[in-house]
Amino acid sequence: MKQYTFTSLFFLCILFLILCYSCHRDTKPNNLSSIPIQKKIDSLNTYFNQASQRSNSETEKLKAIDDFLNGANKMKLDSLLYKGFKLKSNILFRYGYHQKAIEQANLMLKLAKKNADSNNVGKAYYKIGYFYKKEDNYLEAFKYYNQSFKVLRNLKDSINAGKCLMAMSNIQIALGDYNASKTTATDGLKYLENSSQYKTISGLYHSISMSFSELGNQEEALLWNSKVLNLLNDSIAKKKTGVHNVPIFKNSRANILAEQKEYDESINILQSLLRNENTIQKSTQYAQFLSNLGYIKFLQHPKNLESEGMLLKALNIRQQEDDIFGLFSSNIHLAKYYISNDIEKARYHAHEAYQTIKDFGDYEASLEVLTLITELDPDSLEDHQRFKEASLQLMELRKKTREIYAPTRFENENLLKENERKNRKISRVRNQNAIYLLGILLLLTGIGFVVYFFRQQMRHLNQQNKIAQFEASYETETRISKRLHDELGNDIFQVMLQYQNDPHDPQIKDKLNSTYIRARDISRENNEFETGEAYAEELNNMLQNYAQNGIRLIVIGFDKMDWNDMDKTIKLTVYRVLQELMTNMQKHSQASLVKLMFSNTNNTLQIKYSDNGVGMAEEHVKSKNGLRNTEKRIEAIRGTLIFDSEKDKGFKAVIQIPN
Repeated sequence: MKQYTFTSLFFLCILFLILCYSCHRDTKPNNLSSIPIQKKIDSLNTYFNQASQRSNSETEKLKAIDDFLNGANKMKLDSLLYKGFKLKSNILFRYGYHQKAIEQANLMLKLAKKNADSNNVGKAYYKIGYFYKKEDNYLEAFKYYNQSFKVLRNLKDSINAGKCLMAMSNIQIALGDYNASKTTATDGLKYLENSSQYKTISGLYHSISMSFSELGNQEEALLWNSKVLNLLNDSIAKKKTGVHNVPIFKNSRANILAEQKEYDESINILQSLLRNENTIQKSTQYAQFLSNLGYIKFLQHPKNLESEGMLLKALNIRQQEDDIFGLFSSNIHLAKYYISNDIEKARYHAHEAYQTIKDFGDYEASLEVLTLITELDPDSLEDHQRFKEASLQLMELRKKTREIYAPTRFENENLLKENERKNRKISRVRNQNAIYLLGILLLLTGIGFVVYFFRQQMRHLNQQNKIAQFEASYETETRISKRLHDELGNDIFQVMLQYQNDPHDPQIKDKLNSTYIRARDISRENNEFETGEAYAEELNNMLQNYAQNGIRLIVIGFDKMDWNDMDKTIKLTVYRVLQELMTNMQKHSQASLVKLMFSNTNNTLQIKYSDNGVGMAEEHVKSKNGLRNTEKRIEAIRGTLIFDSEKDKGFKAVIQIPN
C-alpha cells in the first residue's frame, strides 16, 4: 500500500513539473509580443501630447490628433479612440468649427453605443449638450443633457447626474422658465446630498436663488444666496468651487438686496467688489459691477450726480471689450435711467439693447427689452409684433423643455417609489408586528386629527362661499336667458311671421344664418375649456381673439405665471372674469388699446386690466349686470375686484386672488 502511494506521488510531481514548464513556455512569447504593442501605444500618446500642447498651432494640433486617431483605429483600441474623439472635438470647438466638433462627439457616442459602454454614452451625450449650449441652441442642449442624465442616473453616478441637472436648470433660467429651473435644481441637490461636490452644489444653490429672485420672492432668494456664501466659508469648499466665482455670488446678493430696497448694504457689497484687485484686472467683470452700482445708486436717489457717469463708463468698457451681453445690460440700465429725464436717450439705449441681442436667439432677453421699448413707444405696431413673436417663441421653447424633462422626472419619482417600497419591505421584516401596528395606529390618529380640523374649517368656508357661488351662477343663468330672449327670441319670432306671409322670401335664409351665428357666439362664451396643462395656451388664445378690428392687446408677465400649480377653481374664475372684461371692452368701451399685467407675489395672484376707452361713471359700473356677476365670482373664491373708471378716462380693474 505504501509502495502504491509513493508511486502515485511520484507521477503527480512529474505532471506538475510538466505543466509548469508548459506555462513558462507559453508566457514567454506573450511577454515578447506585448513589447511592440506598448511601444505603439507610447508612440500614439506622443501624438496625443502634441495635440494637447497649447503652444502648438491649430494645424499642428489637428494633424497630431488625426495621426493619433488613425493609429488607434488600426489597433482597434477603443479606449484610445474615446480619448481621441474627446480631444479632437474640444480642439475643433475651440477654433470655431462647431459643427465638426459635434460630429466628433457623435462618433464617440456611436462607438460607445456599439460597445454598450453606458459610461461613455453618458459622457458623449453631456459633451454634445455642452457644445449646443455654447452655440445658444438651448433646446438641443437640453435634450442631450437630459439623455446624459438618464444614463448616468441608471448607472447610479449621482455626481455627474447632478451636474447634468445643474446644466439643465441653467438653460431653463436662460429661457426665463424660473419655476421649472427651481424644480430641476432642487432635484439636482437630491443627487449630491452628503457629497463634497461643492462646485456643483453651489451652482445649484445659485440657480435656485436666481429663480426665486426673478419670481419676486426675494426673501427665499436671499436665503439660498446665503447658503452659497456659507458654503464658501469652508476653505476646501472655496478652493473646489473656485475663488473667481465668489464675486459672482456676492454681486447676486447685492442685486437681491436692491430689490428689497436695502440699498446701503447692496452698495457696500458692490463698492467692496470694485476695490478688489482681481476685479480691477478683469475689465468685463469690473464693468458689470460698476454698471450695477450706478443703477442701484440711481434707484436709491434718482437725482444723484454719480449714476450717469458710472453707467456710461461701464458701457464704454464693454464696447472696448466687445462684450455683447454686457452691452445689452448696460443699455438696459441706461434706458431705465433716462426714462424720467430724457425720453429720446431712453429710446436710443433701449433700441441699442435690442440690436445687440436680437440675432442671438435669446428670447428671454429680447422679451425684456421689447417690454421696455413698447412702454417707451406704445404706438409702434412693429415693436408690439416683435414682442408677440418673441413671447410665442419663448413659450414654445419652455413648453418643449418641460415636455423633455417631464417623463424623466416621472421616471425619477418611480425609482424613488421603488426604493421606498424595498425599504419598507426590509423594514417590515426587521421590525416587530407590535411596532408596525403602533405606527399604523399613530398614523390613523394623526390623519383623523387633521381630517377633523380640516372639515371644521372647510365647513365654515363652504357656508360663506355657497351663497356667493349661488348668486354668481344665478346671475350667469339670468344673463344667458335674457340674451336668448332679447337677441334670439324676437328675431326667430319675426322670421316665423315673415315665413307665414311669404315662405319663399330670400331674406329668411340670411336671417336664420345670422341668428345661428349669434346663438353660437353665446354658446362659445359659456362653454367648457381646458384647465390642465393646456390652460395657459387656451387662456392666451381667448385673450388674443379680442385683439381684432384695430384693438391692440399688450400682455405683460403672463409667461412667468405657473398656471399648473394653481387650483382649478381659480383658473375657471380667471378665465370667466377676463372673458367678461374683454367682452365688456369690445361691446361698450370703444377702446383701441388694452393692457393686462399678471404677477404672483406673496401667494397672491394679481391681474391689472386697463384700456383707453370711453370709460363710465361709477354708478353705471355698479349697475352693469356682467360686472356685478364678475365681482361675485371673485368674492366666491375669497378674492377682491376693484374697478376704477370715469367718463372719457378709460376703464381699469385690479383683481387679487389668494392661491
